[in-house]
Amino acid sequence: MKVCRFLALALFAITMSFTACGDDESSSGVNSSASSSDDDSSSSKGGKSSGSVSSSSKNSSSSAKSSPSTDSKSSSSVTSSSSGTSSSSSSLKACTEEGLEKTSLENNQGVRYICQGGFWVPLPKSSSSVKSSSSYFDMSKQYNDKEWIEYETFVDPRDNQEYRTIVHEAPAYNLTFVVFATNLNYGKMVTAKTATYSDETVEKFCYNDDPWYCENGFGGLYTWSEAMGLPRACDTVALGSTPECPDTILNADKAQRQGICPEGWHVMNGYEWRKMPTSEGKGADPMLSQVFGGGDDIGLAVLLGGMSDPDLIEKKYGLIGQFGFYWVAEEIDSLRVGVVSFTETNVKFSESMNKPSVLSVRCVKDY
Repeated sequence: MKVCRFLALALFAITMSFTACGDDESSSGVNSSASSSDDDSSSSKGGKSSGSVSSSSKNSSSSAKSSPSTDSKSSSSVTSSSSGTSSSSSSLKACTEEGLEKTSLENNQGVRYICQGGFWVPLPKSSSSVKSSSSYFDMSKQYNDKEWIEYETFVDPRDNQEYRTIVHEAPAYNLTFVVFATNLNYGKMVTAKTATYSDETVEKFCYNDDPWYCENGFGGLYTWSEAMGLPRACDTVALGSTPECPDTILNADKAQRQGICPEGWHVMNGYEWRKMPTSEGKGADPMLSQVFGGGDDIGLAVLLGGMSDPDLIEKKYGLIGQFGFYWVAEEIDSLRVGVVSFTETNVKFSESMNKPSVLSVRCVKDY
């Protein structure tokens, strides 16, 4: 009898031991999962409660950061962007112009948004609305910091906007040029959908219809008539050929045409571009900003700001980072005018462009 009771007690003890071990394993698993979820929540706002899903979320976020565009979902209720933040209406910024698109800098990547239902909603990566330029440029090297370059500051009294200027001597021609080292950024921003081309208002385009470019060194893009302060009609007819375009520009290569530059300044002409120190015969390097790999020995900080072709209704912006185009006051015929064009290696002072294209402007102080 004692042996039977002993065996029964031993069997009971073994059973309770197995049960306790099972409870410990179950408890440990729950704690591990909760810890993983908490860790993921602190490093990825969009993480799920499951450990395996959270890990996937981290990998996805890392992948999005290394990609030039977003990796959003394609459902109509987009719930995440490359930054990992939720795009529900409670966390999105409000907007007013339905259908307007913009780019926002997040985690060093450009994320495209569209105004939808009163809020900025991130566009899916596969959307046809996503522009080819999906990330921004590092503008910290826009200006040359070499000791021989001395910038001054000019404040445009029309809107209190500040511009860096640089003084260039041309002793062989007994000339001193005071030149904007920054692209002009004057006027009301418009898009392909909102442009009125009114002769009463200076309208500027920003690359990709995105204000970031206007506000971060690239400045506005203007039609030729706008840049020269001419009636809109002058973009389709020769100067002085009709009552709608009665103006003329004399001595175009050296013309000091104020255009949309501040009072006392004029649109940089072809002669002035060619007389910049070290510019003739030495390619773009002495004038090109370090943002685009130039040496910028003279501090002019030329940018490869791209352009938009005349078919603005299609919003065909392009060539940013490849070409920089600057208007000059030289008409070639009724539809074409002169421009100065830059690439990473070359500069051409006698290119032509259609008048309704939108390009950059530099200003020079009258002398």
